[in-house]
Amino acid sequence: MLSRRENSLAACREKSRWIGEKKDIKTTVSYQVMAFRLPLLLVLCSLTVAQSQLQLFNLRATGLPSDLLGITDGYVKVFCDSISLGKTSIRHNEVNPWWEEVFAYFKAQENNVLRLEVHDSDLVFDDLLGVCERQIKLGTYEHDCILNEGGTLHYAYTLG
Repeated sequence: MLSRRENSLAACREKSRWIGEKKDIKTTVSYQVMAFRLPLLLVLCSLTVAQSQLQLFNLRATGLPSDLLGITDGYVKVFCDSISLGKTSIRHNEVNPWWEEVFAYFKAQENNVLRLEVHDSDLVFDDLLGVCERQIKLGTYEHDCILNEGGTLHYAYTLG
């Protein structure tokens, strides 16, 4: 037979062990909840500043002006905000050139500015024929842009 004091100590140990188990369960549950919430939080954060792939394609110009050196040797420089995405090949002696290049940028965000500069390649200095700028939106779009020195640039892009 256990004395009253021993019974009391045994009861305290039992209660203490039960509270410890409950604490462990609570800790485990809280880690499980955190593990569940963390991916959700990451998804929500990525929605705030979503980065998408920008693809620019179907670049063509019509009615590019001629200069003293002859018919335009046109090319296009491509930018997304301040990032240069490259330039097209030069189309020699073409008033209505088209370019096969496709430009991609994986860090594009909605409302970034797409900037297209149309140039005429010359021996010493290249002439700037015009600039097209547009804030990009999610989806696929086609645009025409009137160039300052004459002619039109047509292009399409997809952001998504």
